[in-house]
Amino acid sequence: MANKKDLRGSIEKMREVAQLLGEWADDMEASLAKKSRKGSDAVADIAAVAAEPVVSETPAAHPEAVPPEPAAPPRQPVAADVRALLAEKCAAGFRAQVQALINSYGAAKFSEVDPAHYADLVAAASLLGGDSDAG
Repeated sequence: MANKKDLRGSIEKMREVAQLLGEWADDMEASLAKKSRKGSDAVADIAAVAAEPVVSETPAAHPEAVPPEPAAPPRQPVAADVRALLAEKCAAGFRAQVQALINSYGAAKFSEVDPAHYADLVAAASLLGGDSDAG
């Protein structure tokens, strides 16, 4: 089931399409009225107006037709970045918690932590002291 944000986006796109269709219909009527005054054939006028391309100012009438841009992968922290954050947390009075975090990755000291766990370690350490910036 679609979430509320997706539904709101779809409703907004539908409103845009409806507005464009209304504008197009108004243009057709105006063009038909203008050409009818000149004595042209009404059926030919409608066909000519209907054949005119519809120009939309919106990026796409169907949002699913535009592929989403892939998100950039998050930057993996390097040892120096992680070490600096851990040192900062230790200096702020969280030495025991920092040591517990290091131990939770099966290491006695930071240099023994597998680099694959650096991002998780940064996320966990960032939470110490209520600080929520993760890098």
